[in-house]
Formats: sequence, C-alpha cells, structure tokens
Amino acid sequence: MTWPGACASPRRFPGWKIGQTVVVKEGTVLAVEGFEGTDNCLRRGGTLAGSSGGAVAVKAAKDKHDLRFDIPCIGAGTLETCREAKIAVLAFESGKTLLMDREAVEALAKKHKISVAAC
Repeated sequence: MTWPGACASPRRFPGWKIGQTVVVKEGTVLAVEGFEGTDNCLRRGGTLAGSSGGAVAVKAAKDKHDLRFDIPCIGAGTLETCREAKIAVLAFESGKTLLMDREAVEALAKKHKISVAAC
C-alpha cells in the first residue's frame, strides 16, 4: 500500500462509523479503530501483528469529517503506545491531523526507531 493509499484507507468506508486509525501488516488489515479509541486500536493491531511487530498504523480523517468537533491528533502518548505495540510506522494525514509536541514525538520516534510520516 503506498502512502497516499494508506491515508485514504479510513475514507474507503463512507457512511460507516469507524474511527480514524487503521493498522495493517503486509497488506492485511489487523485493526480498525472503533469506539475503543486510537490507543486500544494500536494495541490490538500490535498484538495481531505477532511478536515480531512491524505493523503500519495510519491516522486520517474520514471524508466529510467535521474537524470542528473531532480533530485527529497524535502526540508523545501515541508514540509510546506504538512502541508498546511494536508498530514500525505511524503515518498521519497532513493538514488534517494535529501533531502535539512535535519535538517529543521526534525524539521518541528516533529513540524507539518508529518511522513517522505525513501523507
């Protein structure tokens, strides 16, 4: 899955009440965020990825998503959850996702060897 395709993933289900995060590994969808929220989706996806980890998580807004009330966000806590879940890559939608405490996110990504990419 290319990065533009990855960021389009949550938008592929118009009308469905799914969350903003999808976790995939080797082309297989492992977890789609539901009511449980991002962190639990990442944990579930990491568990299903197996002990070697290596999954890719994508955070993106849905089509016609009302950003006035629910803005996709990632921050240091998200990176810590990715580390715990052995997520290898965290991609997020540029321009529609708040990156909280960029310096901390960059430091944690570097420390834990997690690739973080805007798409």
